[in-house]
Amino acid sequence: MLQRISDGENGFSNPAYQLSYEEYKEWLKKEDDYSRGINLPEGWIPATTYFLYINEIPVGYGRVRHSSSEYLENVIGAGNLGYGIAKPYRGKGYGSVLFKELLKKCKEAGYKEIRLFPLKSNAPTVKIMLKNGGEIIGEFNHEKYIIKIPIV
Repeated sequence: MLQRISDGENGFSNPAYQLSYEEYKEWLKKEDDYSRGINLPEGWIPATTYFLYINEIPVGYGRVRHSSSEYLENVIGAGNLGYGIAKPYRGKGYGSVLFKELLKKCKEAGYKEIRLFPLKSNAPTVKIMLKNGGEIIGEFNHEKYIIKIPIV
């Protein structure tokens, strides 16, 4: 599944793309460390990675940052969560399912509101965000929307 989501495709970072199996196992260990705030690169924030399985098949994954920062929002244009669905599973509603689950994780993390920075060209994701209470409140570098979603 991770090999069917290109790194940077639709604005979502997938560092596991094109990794060998051994590299993938190392990546998983690193993701676990990052979720616990261990060995984070400078300026990074802990984030937890979640996988969506449908009938025991992985179809997508997403990340929820444990908090945000001025740097991420104002310099990078990165929000509180991101997700991707593997190409063979797109258009089946799984993006909406995964997004709703990630919103639940945001609530568990104590968020009252999140900000997201989808590419304007990623119409399916923008639609999902707006359908789930999002409001476009601006744009970032003319290529991304800034969307605010209250967490209830």
